[in-house]
Amino acid sequence: MNQGNTNKRKNTEGAIMAAAEELFLERGYLLATTTEIARRAGVTHAMLHYYFQTKEQIFFKVLDKNLHELFASIRNAMSTEEVSFWDNLKGGVTRLLEFLDQHRQLVSFLYDVALHNPELLKRYQESTLNLISGLAGHHKLLLDNEVRAGRCNPVTFEQLFLDIVTLSFSTYLFLPVVNRAVEIDPSAMEQALQRRHDEVIALLHYRLYGRSTPDR
Repeated sequence: MNQGNTNKRKNTEGAIMAAAEELFLERGYLLATTTEIARRAGVTHAMLHYYFQTKEQIFFKVLDKNLHELFASIRNAMSTEEVSFWDNLKGGVTRLLEFLDQHRQLVSFLYDVALHNPELLKRYQESTLNLISGLAGHHKLLLDNEVRAGRCNPVTFEQLFLDIVTLSFSTYLFLPVVNRAVEIDPSAMEQALQRRHDEVIALLHYRLYGRSTPDR
């Protein structure tokens, strides 16, 4: 395959994935049809199925793209060994919150998939665990050392991981509910979300070190 064909293929695949992601977030997985995905991507339905055999295949590719982007960002923030365990963790959680802020509909979309198409996430479970384990190993050792040295409260890595996930994801899971129930000025919402980010960091610091205000 020559370079021109390779670029064309990448561009077409990218257009289909972008259109699919847009529709998944707008309508949910069930209501997003391959016909509409093809229309938005500017390709024929036959062309879409030339690149992707099923809607499930598109879903997995879109999920792959988002999760690899997220974990690459977190890994970059947490790879510096010269800083303290807390600064390392804070950097990773900050990147997670920034990613969720840039992809605000993603959490509620995945929650909807978990409710109505759980088999999709079940089939993706191994890939997710591989991404988590690739990131977690070294930082689990850092946490264990922090606990053994008496520098933080006795918290297991599994407990800390659940704390991070529930504190971070719950905000964006309920954001659509808040937006529908209460009319909030966009600038006020942005300020509230930034305060929430600071609260998440402070709560995690308190969980580990027993102080409500993290060192700046």
